[in-house]
Amino acid sequence: MADNQKKIEWIKWDDKYKIGYKRIDDQHKELVNIINDLYDCIDYSDSEDDKLKESFKNVLKKTVDYVAYHFTYEEKIMHAIQYRKLLEHSSSHREFTQTIYNYVLSYENGSLDAIHNLVKYLKEWLLNHVLVADKEFVMEVIEVLKTLSEQ
Repeated sequence: MADNQKKIEWIKWDDKYKIGYKRIDDQHKELVNIINDLYDCIDYSDSEDDKLKESFKNVLKKTVDYVAYHFTYEEKIMHAIQYRKLLEHSSSHREFTQTIYNYVLSYENGSLDAIHNLVKYLKEWLLNHVLVADKEFVMEVIEVLKTLSEQ
């Protein structure tokens, strides 16, 4: 991104995305920021400027690393509370991770379309996953904590 260019907020965080568990909400906000950073880079993904390409690869790596960290964090909680949909939820995490890997591989093999499709996929998946699966998961966390506090 050029120094004088304003950062684009492709995904704007909204309170409707909050799931009620501050640490996970904070992680989701960070994922939104990272996806926005990746989106900022896609205009330059076909540039011959090595500095821009390097910046893009760094944001892509940050995306992959942070997603792995976030999934691990969620799944530790799921195991701790013996979440009833643990297998289904962690399966969706694995499918997501594989899809990301496939897009990255395509990009590394020269497909610029792959990276545009990746950014779209990240946005759709994150917002749908947060609004449905993660909200359901956190509702169960709250129920378990309530039950434990009543004992």
